[in-house]
Amino acid sequence: MLRHHSIIPEGEALLRQLLDYIRRYEEEGAQLPQEVRITEIYRGRNVLYRLTCPEGDYTIKHFGRLSPLRQLYYGWTNTSKARRSLLNAVQLCAYQIATPEPIGYVEERNSWGGLVDSYYVTRYVDFTGDSLQHEARSGEVNEPLTRALADFLARLHDCGVVHEDLSPGNIPYIYERAREEYTFMLVDLNRMHFTATPLSLGSSIRNMERLFAHPRATEALGKAYAVARGYAPEVVQPALDEACDAFWLHRLPKLALRYAQRNKGISSATFLTRYSTYLRWRRLRHLCPVKSWRRALHLRESAFYTTYLEPEDVRRALARREGYPHTPLP
Repeated sequence: MLRHHSIIPEGEALLRQLLDYIRRYEEEGAQLPQEVRITEIYRGRNVLYRLTCPEGDYTIKHFGRLSPLRQLYYGWTNTSKARRSLLNAVQLCAYQIATPEPIGYVEERNSWGGLVDSYYVTRYVDFTGDSLQHEARSGEVNEPLTRALADFLARLHDCGVVHEDLSPGNIPYIYERAREEYTFMLVDLNRMHFTATPLSLGSSIRNMERLFAHPRATEALGKAYAVARGYAPEVVQPALDEACDAFWLHRLPKLALRYAQRNKGISSATFLTRYSTYLRWRRLRHLCPVKSWRRALHLRESAFYTTYLEPEDVRRALARREGYPHTPLP
């Protein structure tokens, strides 16, 4: 059973037509009208489509089919990702915070009321930059962009908006060259919540910890954000650095595992065994009273760090904390 929910008058009929196009596209061998074009923008756990058709230009996020237990949970609690995306988009619009114009969502439910599948639909936006990944990792600071981003984040936090995955890919922007203006938007809205009061400085910093990885980018953002919210830069910038170090250190084992599989050709079991050995060396070194033994253990750790951890130690936070030799960041 399909359920269509829209916030525009003609929305339900429009959603039916758009879903028909998408499902025909997803069926192998199905024919689409010549005037309909569908392209995949992203494919991962979810699939993001751009659909251009006589009805208009749209972005459709297909969340995908769920396991039986998740079907019951999301169906019976009425908390599908598509529904949350629409409700959060409406709330952002009420705050005059930019996000692609919401159209509605479609849910497929089974006879037990379980959620089988869901789609979220918005107007398509042709972004100038669909990700801040370059700025996040390269350390090449674009000062006008950083100031505009800091102003946008300050407005979010003043309004009590908490995007729980505030990452470089979820804040695309449009750059108007004539006026030299950046307009940032929030996307991927299913993981958000709103507070009744502006976010505290501590909560704001935690919300930004995954946004920029490179220390120079973090420093520039921290200073610009402090100005935007009226805080002292000498308080905000070190706190943001500390939060970012902690976040990327926490993620380092997972990122290093992926690096080892892709670039070293070793299995996850082999890497985890070697990583466990590395952790034992590190604990022993911190407890060991004999200087020569500590030095020998540190050499072993450093060799493991250089081989497996350094490429994903994006802030060199582990190297600085443990005193490992490392290549400086560019």
